[in-house]
Amino acid sequence: MDADAAAEPAAFEVFVQLGSGRPLQYVGSVRGYDPVLAWQAAKEVYTRREDCSALWVVPRDSIVTAAPGEERLLAHGSSRRYRMPAFPSSRRRARARAAERSPEAP
Repeated sequence: MDADAAAEPAAFEVFVQLGSGRPLQYVGSVRGYDPVLAWQAAKEVYTRREDCSALWVVPRDSIVTAAPGEERLLAHGSSRRYRMPAFPSSRRRARARAAERSPEAP
C-alpha cells in the first residue's frame, strides 16, 4: 500500500467574511490532502447558504496560539492608563475654556 494513500488528510481551519467590510469569522474546520482540496471542501460546506466575500483556509499547524499557562500575556493592562484611549477630562476642558476667555499677557 502506498504511504501517501495511507496518510490521513491534514486539518485546515476555515474563516469566512460574510459581506464586504465585515470581519473574518471562524466557522469550523475541514480535512484535505492539499490546500486546494481543503478550500473546495470549505466552499461547499460553509458558503452554501450565505453570501461570502472572502474564504480563508489555513493549515492548523500554521496557527500560533498562547500555550496553556501563558494567560497573563493576554491579560488586559488596566494599570497602564497611558495606553488607554481617552477624551480630555472635564478639568482639562475647563482650563482650555478659561485660557480662551482670559486675555494673553504682554
